Amino acid sequence: MTTNANGLTVGVGFDVAARSGNRREDQRDHWQALIAQIDEAVDFVTLDDGFARAEGDGLDAVLLANWLAPRSRNIGIIAGAPVSFLEPFHVSTAIATLDFVSGGRAGLLVQQYRGAQAAQAKHALGELGGFPPAQATALDQDVRDAIEVIRLLWDSWEDGTIIRDKESQRFLDGSKLHYVNFKGTGFDILGPSITPRPPQGQPVIAVTYRQDEDLLAAAAADIVFLRLEAASIGDAAEKIRSSASSKTKAFIADVTLEAVRQTTTELVAQIAGLARSGVDGIRLLLADPAEQVAYLGSELLPVLSAAFPVRAAAGGLLRDRFGLPLAANRFTAAA
Repeated sequence: MTTNANGLTVGVGFDVAARSGNRREDQRDHWQALIAQIDEAVDFVTLDDGFARAEGDGLDAVLLANWLAPRSRNIGIIAGAPVSFLEPFHVSTAIATLDFVSGGRAGLLVQQYRGAQAAQAKHALGELGGFPPAQATALDQDVRDAIEVIRLLWDSWEDGTIIRDKESQRFLDGSKLHYVNFKGTGFDILGPSITPRPPQGQPVIAVTYRQDEDLLAAAAADIVFLRLEAASIGDAAEKIRSSASSKTKAFIADVTLEAVRQTTTELVAQIAGLARSGVDGIRLLLADPAEQVAYLGSELLPVLSAAFPVRAAAGGLLRDRFGLPLAANRFTAAA
């Protein structure tokens, strides 16, 4: 891997189920207040969803993201969804809507459940004719299918489909709507989407990769959050990138800020080491968001920016902040 000459993309990771047990209005306002403190300071925030978590009654991450987006100005919002346990069609339309209300700052964090977490989610859903599958390999395939069909649905409307032609009394140009007939191993989906093509064309798709997880699911994402020991990051990124089906363009290292805080000097040294390994950015995972968000703005981020190049959170499309290319529409390209 090579060093990112444009500086590190910096983001923050929140677990929205961590605020469970309070009134939903209080939870919502809590996250808005935290986002406001880092809105102009970092490039993005991720919102992990606590779907079917036994101890949690937190907010739905995608719904929360759609509420937060018009109440923020700059920060990219990557909302988590366990796509094997939700309808991919609805996930696609919800993230497209998030891209509209945020002005092109939206992303989808594809959450993968395994073991006890997957069993808990299946129990919450009830019996659905054997779906989602119980086997880890089948769940991995289901994640890859979900990513593919979500992208297909975003492409099912070409740019310029909405014409609002009063003379012909046509609201849409039907020739620019495309029929999606997706047949996966566990589900089928018919399109087109019910939501127009998002401002980014393709909102950012992200996956968190942990040791020995499915490389192919990670390779299907635009960006991969690497939750690994520093020594393993380079090898994991190279394996994902070299996959024949790899679409990954950016690798982001996860750095956990413990409740018992490391010193700023220690954190900066840790992040500098990750930067030298060639990652494109870092995601700061906060053990105590209420306390640590203030610390980020007042101390860590200024020191980090002074220590080595950090990409400025300067607005624009979220894809641009990760160095992702313009999202071509596959139907337009095929025509």
